[in-house]
Amino acid sequence: MDRWTLLGVVVAVFALGAVSGYAVLTTDLVGGSSSDGFEATVDQRNGTNRYVMVEVDEGDNNEEQQVEEIFHDFVFSATGVDGLVVWDFNDGTTATGASAVHAFERPGQYKVTATHTLGSSIEVSTVLVEVDLLSEVEVDNMECVCAPTAKDSIVELTDHQGEADLQGYVRVEHDGSSESCALRNPLQECHLRVMYELLEDEQVIATDVLFDDTFRSNELVVDFAFMDTVLEEGQRIQLRLETDQLRDWHKPNAEWTTSAPIA
Repeated sequence: MDRWTLLGVVVAVFALGAVSGYAVLTTDLVGGSSSDGFEATVDQRNGTNRYVMVEVDEGDNNEEQQVEEIFHDFVFSATGVDGLVVWDFNDGTTATGASAVHAFERPGQYKVTATHTLGSSIEVSTVLVEVDLLSEVEVDNMECVCAPTAKDSIVELTDHQGEADLQGYVRVEHDGSSESCALRNPLQECHLRVMYELLEDEQVIATDVLFDDTFRSNELVVDFAFMDTVLEEGQRIQLRLETDQLRDWHKPNAEWTTSAPIA
């Protein structure tokens, strides 16, 4: 039995409300479950937001970030409605009506509550949804740490709170005026170092080297997977990319997914 089947078990509790004799019917549901009377459902239990960032440098090393965010729309519906329905999306926002379309701006797990009021009767139904995140970034070129214009590249991965999985890759392409990596002699091979950094209040508190080697191709891909990653408030993860080769001029880009964080 998978977790959605397990969570889909309907628990109905009928009790007299503590306020002014209201009758309260509470039904905990996951989209796709069913019961008689009032019920809240969702068209999809899982949705993926998309984050795209391109770092633009006009030649003055003063990068400007161009960001596009696309949020997944969940469609919530209620059946057995005769009165007023209020939706609480558990992200600080609400809506009214028998149906509602809502997007969550951050990845995570959300318990959405629909409350149906008719006269002295109150019925409550809940729906669980998960929001993942697909990120794509293109950052400005890096230059050798040995050069007067030494410059590394930073890929900011996540600042989620809770536990999540991050999986993806970072790719660099030779983008300089010097000869390509594939044509260089052994003493001038292209070089890349990729470091994982954990920051707390913008101070690096832990590092790990994911890749540190030379290569002889015009494109290099380094995969990464950070499973069961737990971050607390004020913490975030980033990748730092550097090269030790004076003749290198690499253009990095990365793509990764962040699973819905579990608080």
